[in-house]
Amino acid sequence: MTESMTPTDSDVALSDDDRAVLDARIRDARADAEAIAAETGIAADRVEAKLERFEDAGVIDGYTARLDYGALGYDVTALFRVSVADESALDRLRDQPRVVALYAVTGGDDAVAVGKFEDTDALNAVATELLTDDAVRSLTVTVVRDVLREFEPTVPDDGSS
Repeated sequence: MTESMTPTDSDVALSDDDRAVLDARIRDARADAEAIAAETGIAADRVEAKLERFEDAGVIDGYTARLDYGALGYDVTALFRVSVADESALDRLRDQPRVVALYAVTGGDDAVAVGKFEDTDALNAVATELLTDDAVRSLTVTVVRDVLREFEPTVPDDGSS
C-alpha cells in the first residue's frame, strides 16, 4: 500500500507491514498504536498513520465485540440454504434474531443463513416458520457438528507474498 492511499481507492494493495498492523488490530480492536508497535516491530507513529489511513479509506469500517455464543447458551449452529419466490422471505430471515449472518448466493439457492440456537427445539421453530412461509420455495437445514474456524482474525493474502 502506498502512503497516498485515498478513500476512493477500490483495490487496496497491502504490504507485509499493513497486514501485520491489520492482523494485530483484528485480534485486539482495543490495542493502541504502542501495543501494536510492540507486537509488530513497526514504529508506533507509523502504526497510527496506517490505522488512520485504513479507517479513512474504509478498510477498517468499524469495531465490534466478538461474542462467544456458546457461553451465552447458544450451543447449536445451523446453516440454512434457502430458495425464495420473492425477496420478502429474505427480509423476514434478515430480521430473525437468531440469524447471525445472511448471504445472497449464486447457484441453486438464493441465500445462505447462519443461525445460533439454544437447542434443537429453537432451531426447529425457526425452520418450521420458514417452511410454512409461502415465499419460501425450498429450505435445507444443516446442523454444524463442530466449529473448526469461526470469526478468527485474518487478512486475506493476495498470493503475491
